[in-house]
Amino acid sequence: MTELPRVQSDTVFDTSQKPRRTDASKKRLSAIDSITALVCVVSRDILGHETKLDLLLEKTNCPFAHEAGVYVPEDDSLWITSNQYPHPETGKPHIHISRIQLPSSADSAKTEYSEIDVTDVPLPNGGVNYKNGVLFCAQGTLDTPGGIAFMPLAPSTGSTYEAKLLVSSFHGRPFNSPNDVVVHSDGSIWFTDPIYGWEQGIRPRPRLPNQVYRYDPATENVRPIADGLCRPNGICFSPDESTVYITDTDWIHGDGTTDEMRVSHM
Repeated sequence: MTELPRVQSDTVFDTSQKPRRTDASKKRLSAIDSITALVCVVSRDILGHETKLDLLLEKTNCPFAHEAGVYVPEDDSLWITSNQYPHPETGKPHIHISRIQLPSSADSAKTEYSEIDVTDVPLPNGGVNYKNGVLFCAQGTLDTPGGIAFMPLAPSTGSTYEAKLLVSSFHGRPFNSPNDVVVHSDGSIWFTDPIYGWEQGIRPRPRLPNQVYRYDPATENVRPIADGLCRPNGICFSPDESTVYITDTDWIHGDGTTDEMRVSHM
């Protein structure tokens, strides 16, 4: 594949520099010289020549596979979060975390699935490996603030996993509804915080802008590292961690409506 020149974007940041404020309003269509459409062909050197997709697990009673997708190589397990659905008993919006024990072969009959009981992760969403466990984005509820929660892989009592909310606010103002999270090699935790929770009716009116944050567990310092975004969603680092990539999915809102005038880019 031909390597393309790097394009400067409001939502691509040099992580080696101090955070700086951006102004998306300075961008004008008149500054665009050309638009190039790309078709990316994944190299067979990476996936192999005999690669195929196999359906390992399917459920029809709830949207069980939505976010996270955290693979733990130590025990060959996969941790996922469901989409929202009414709780069978209370009728309130509910999201559960599942642990999937992957089979040694592509035999889906050997795939083990279990919904886990975990504390202090209200309406979980994105996740990532962290130390001896998993970090989950807790979106929060109308009554309970969200944030970034750490869940050890081993249950603390019986089958119950006890998570701990590491950070839930920025200078006393609760986060909107943390969506996705990634960990830097320096130990810092970076996460997106859009207003999707408020639009979906699961969170109170926002008290913070749509921003991306960096949290340092060693100092408990939290600071915005990217603003000027409409609905920051996914986040990941480049292999050398010199750049962080953030998807802005402002085209679709939390209530399911779309706006063709809004952005949907990285």
